[in-house]
Amino acid sequence: MHVLDLDGSYVPLGNEHVLTPQDLGIDAHELHVRAMLLEPVSLVRWTQPALLRRALQTGPTALAVSAGVLVLGDLAELVDIATRDQVCLLTRSAQALPADGAWPGPADLMATGSYTPHLIAVRRDATAFLDLWEELAADPRTASDRWLEVAASHVPHRSVRAARFLVSAWTAPAARIGEAAGALTVDGAPAGAVDFTGLDPGAPWLLDPSADGPPRVRLSAHPLLATLATQYAAQVRSGSEVPTAISLGATVHPQLRAVFRAALDRSPERSIGSLPDPFDPDRAHELADWLLHPAADGSDRGLGRYLASVYQSRPDLQATFPGVPGEHVGAFLAWAHDHGRHEDAYSPVLIDLALKAVEHIEPPVTHGRRAGVNVVGYLRAELGIGESARLMLDALTAGGISHATASVDRYLQSRQGAAYSASAADAPFDTTLLCVNADMTPTVAASVPSLLARSYRIGMWYWEVEDFPASQHDGFRHVDEVWVATDFVRRAIEPHSRVPVRTITPPLPQPRPVPGRTRADLGLPERPFFLFTFDYLSTVERKNPWGLVDAFQTAFAPGSGPLLVIKSINSDRRPDQAERLRLRVAGSPDILLLEDYLDAADRDTLVALCDCFVSLHRSEGLGLTMAEAMALGKPVIATGYSGNLQFMTEANSFLVPWTPTSIPTGCEPYPAGGTWAEPDLAAAARLMRTVLTDPDLAAARGRQAAQDIRRLHSAELAGRQVAARLTELIPARRARRRPARRDQLLALGRRALHA
Repeated sequence: MHVLDLDGSYVPLGNEHVLTPQDLGIDAHELHVRAMLLEPVSLVRWTQPALLRRALQTGPTALAVSAGVLVLGDLAELVDIATRDQVCLLTRSAQALPADGAWPGPADLMATGSYTPHLIAVRRDATAFLDLWEELAADPRTASDRWLEVAASHVPHRSVRAARFLVSAWTAPAARIGEAAGALTVDGAPAGAVDFTGLDPGAPWLLDPSADGPPRVRLSAHPLLATLATQYAAQVRSGSEVPTAISLGATVHPQLRAVFRAALDRSPERSIGSLPDPFDPDRAHELADWLLHPAADGSDRGLGRYLASVYQSRPDLQATFPGVPGEHVGAFLAWAHDHGRHEDAYSPVLIDLALKAVEHIEPPVTHGRRAGVNVVGYLRAELGIGESARLMLDALTAGGISHATASVDRYLQSRQGAAYSASAADAPFDTTLLCVNADMTPTVAASVPSLLARSYRIGMWYWEVEDFPASQHDGFRHVDEVWVATDFVRRAIEPHSRVPVRTITPPLPQPRPVPGRTRADLGLPERPFFLFTFDYLSTVERKNPWGLVDAFQTAFAPGSGPLLVIKSINSDRRPDQAERLRLRVAGSPDILLLEDYLDAADRDTLVALCDCFVSLHRSEGLGLTMAEAMALGKPVIATGYSGNLQFMTEANSFLVPWTPTSIPTGCEPYPAGGTWAEPDLAAAARLMRTVLTDPDLAAARGRQAAQDIRRLHSAELAGRQVAARLTELIPARRARRRPARRDQLLALGRRALHA
């Protein structure tokens, strides 16, 4: 066993030969530059041929096994094949994958290639294969696993299709995973190894958490494989990683890699030696000169390599600031300081250093504005903050307030199929309502600079827990005021704010006509059912579906009649959590998971047909799904805590008692150690039984709920509230409309540059 220790973190376990990059002839400069050019997985891939050559000095054949492959049995058959045919390659799947929406599928196979790189047998004289491997792995443009297909087309090899050698997320659909005498089998034969290279030890219920879609191989369907994954996760030990911070203090990120890769493409004979060492602290000044200072020949548009790369990678910036170099350089640098340095894609350290190397900034002059509101938000998005923005449009319309709309379609993972009433009014108005949360405010603000110029800027923000951490505070710099939907959110944000914070509750959903459909039309049995709907992108721990499952199973014996329906979206975006919930309800015939998007009519029908809506959340900023059910007159059981108390009372709903508890780690963006609620599941179970045993009481709560939503949270009432606040802001809005003198704009630009 030969082990290459790239970073000096490996602790020997037995008699293996531990080697360093220097042992293989790789010097520090080359390793450092390769670590910048290549992603970590590709960097490891590039070093493997050198490691195999060293191993083949001591034996005629070697087996390359990726870290993360669990060997279960004898793999000598693969070595025997390589002995005869020079190279033995394993196909990812024994049969063509169907295009059924599961991951992986045909498109994934096209992207990654037919062969797995995690188990390869090589004979000593397969030098052409090793040379080609090294050449292809060294090039960032060919660093994907498809290099194996290229190599296979040029060198002698043998392809093996038997899935039993390596069980993986790709082992389907032909292979049958089972067990015999406590051992894992594939198609009845003992499995040789399992590919856990993609397994997250902290979430061992998914073979590969990077899956872009529902997994084809679900651990919930294979108990022994699930046990092996759990055991492996408990035993795996991780050391340090390859360097993640360069000598200038910035972290390695895709834009920085792009700068190095572009320079390599332009260098003579693609020479590694022509690129600076990004990690050596003794050569940091050379890196800064190369990366940040403008080139004498103007090849970097007078911006330095890093800022030029940012500009050249963004068509929207090129369209907004076409005169770079030229008249728009100052405006672009202002964008870099005010917005670019706050976007996750870029390094604030490198932008700050680059700005110090330029000479001036000159913000553009703009013209006057009319009274009204520009509404910017995720107006097409099928998620809560998108619905909130659409409801604010209803309030503005009901209040007779002139407004224009600007839908943000970037930065989202959710489906964008919602309809909204786009305004025909000409923007811009003197006030802009940014209906995006604090963390996205800097990024979205940068995408609509023309709307924000001399506009009174209001952020319509949501937040779901009591603590508003510093990571969210940067949004304050981009707004003059913050509106929040509930007093709960105001109490969280206001202590940290330098600008006014007002509770402006949007109109809550009002009943819409529901098609005359039945439970059978939606595939539901004719049984009373409790409903919960949630979005996996909204932090599953906060939504707490497993707490609901526990309460339901406490309330009702299996087969006693009631059904629990959990309707979710974006399970494919959080496949690890989706698989965790599937495992939790596996074998429970009274719990139904619906994971597909529904159109608006079917979604409304589902709520209209339920007997009760239940949300045992740990915290909510507002809780639109509960309000939707209440508007339809449905009894709602919910945790008696957080934003939903803006419209829920003991008179119109069933509130579940709770105790304060600490937010655990892994619930980002919510701060670990902060406070949210732990609902009393026993009390929730009693309330679920009450809804079915006392239908008169449940109906009365539902009627009161519908009346309260209609009377207290209409678009007309919200419109009057918005109009009143805008009237109070008339002096501030007029001040924002006045054009600034050119000398003031220049002074502001220079001050931003040198801050």
